[in-house]
Parts: sequence; C-alpha cells; structure tokens
Amino acid sequence: MTIQSNDFPRPAKPRIALMGEFSAGKSTLANLLLEQEHSPVQVTATQLPPVWYSFGDSPPQQVTLEGARQPVQKPHWRDVCLGEAQLIEVQLEADVLEAADLIDVPGTCDPNLPAQYWETLITQVDLVIWCTPAHQAWRQSEAALWETVPEELRERSLLLITRIDKILSEDDRRRILQRATNEAGHLFAQVSAASLTEALAAPHDETALERSGVADMVRFLIRMLERVGDTSRGPFVPHVEAGAAPPPLADATPVATPPTAAPPGLIVPRRIVRKNRQLAARPTA
Repeated sequence: MTIQSNDFPRPAKPRIALMGEFSAGKSTLANLLLEQEHSPVQVTATQLPPVWYSFGDSPPQQVTLEGARQPVQKPHWRDVCLGEAQLIEVQLEADVLEAADLIDVPGTCDPNLPAQYWETLITQVDLVIWCTPAHQAWRQSEAALWETVPEELRERSLLLITRIDKILSEDDRRRILQRATNEAGHLFAQVSAASLTEALAAPHDETALERSGVADMVRFLIRMLERVGDTSRGPFVPHVEAGAAPPPLADATPVATPPTAAPPGLIVPRRIVRKNRQLAARPTA
C-alpha cells in the first residue's frame, strides 16, 4: 500500500515539517515518505537549507537570502549551502505530495543555523514530525526549543523516536518510549517509536511495517491531515530581516558519496486517499 491522493482543487495543501537535531533521521524519513531517495543523508550538519518538497515537475528553485526565487545556480540543488540560500524548493511527482507538502528542516540545534530559519518555517506549517534518536531520545535542548512552538501546532505533531532498532533489548525499548512519553507526551499529540531502516528494507511486508512502527506513524499522519483539512494560505513567502543573513559556512562540503537510488516502488503501510475533500485510509486492492 502506498501514499496517494486524488486530485481536486485546493487553495493550499497542508504542510508537514520534519524537524529534530542533526542526524536524527529526518532525511531518511523524507526518503521513506517520498518513496525515493532525494533528501541527502549523512552530510555535514546544516550544509543544506530547508528543502521544501511539493508535487510537480518544475526545475528546483532556491530562495535567496534576500527572499527572491531563482533557478538553482549550481549543478545540483544538493550543492546549495545554507549560507547561500534560505530555502530550496523541489518538485517531485510523489504520491504523498499530492496530499501535503513536505519540508526537511536542518538540525535545529546546530550553531550554524540561525533561529530565524526555523522560526519562520514553524509559522508556515500545519504539523511537525519531530525526530529524536533512541540512544539519546528527547534531550533537554530539544525540549527547550519545542516548548516555544505554539500550542496549536504541538497538538497536531508527533514525537518520533527513530533508530529504535539499535536498542536491542525490548525492555530498554519500552523504557525509552515510556520515558519520552512521560517527559514529552503533553507537548505532542502522540509519541511513537520506529525503525525507518527496517521499513526501507521490507517495503512490501506489512507485518514488518507494523513491527517497524512506520504503519502507526502513517496512521497518525492520516488523522492529523484530516484534522487540518484545507488551508487558505498562499505560497510560502520567505522573509529575512535586514542584516540577518548568515555568513557562508566554513566547511560546507558533503562528507558522504551521493545517495544511491532507492528500490523502485517503495511501499508504505497505508494509502492516503483524497476523496470528497477528506483523507481516508484504504487497503490496496
């Protein structure tokens, strides 16, 4: 079963932000939802600006530090650095993007990422999946930042404990999930744990998808997108205060080879189908 949406006129689609600290699994989650590897993983912290994925096939654009949109000047949009642009807009013909836009936000606690980057974005999104790795789940720095987010947005957002497969003991997994729920449950609509790599490794195995926690995450998205419904906002309009543009990073060179192509036909556990201006889950025929 895959994430899909029927076409129909909308003033604007809901916007899902993937957030968390550096190396928390945000880009891996983006690739899982997009059913293809487009969001770079294992790159230098905050090398890229936020990447805004929407449905379509137009060439990528970058939003300059002055707020102007222009074609990406470098050979590939993955080569654009945070000090050169405040946002990259990428269009893909991915099923999930027919239901919602997806924003992959750089690590929020990196000193190279000015607060204005995520503060501007957070006012433009409808729900957040906050990724936190199991081995150091829900750090104090994450809690301090998330508590500044408007309550309305927190009530539509998910705390996702990633890399839970790295915790070998089932008792330890339960303790991590329980601790995160106790400490952050009142700040999110739901707290869940998932192994994204397990879901990527078994895209057609519904039992594995349930076991990985990804099925539960997609069901959460369905519920929250139903709650959000249609939005009346226009396109995202970036804003940079005079003199607030960050300097180029000292080292913005990728530390990993370019991502390899994802297996064709990546499957996730539920379809998101737009019908009569409602989102509903249905099994694959």
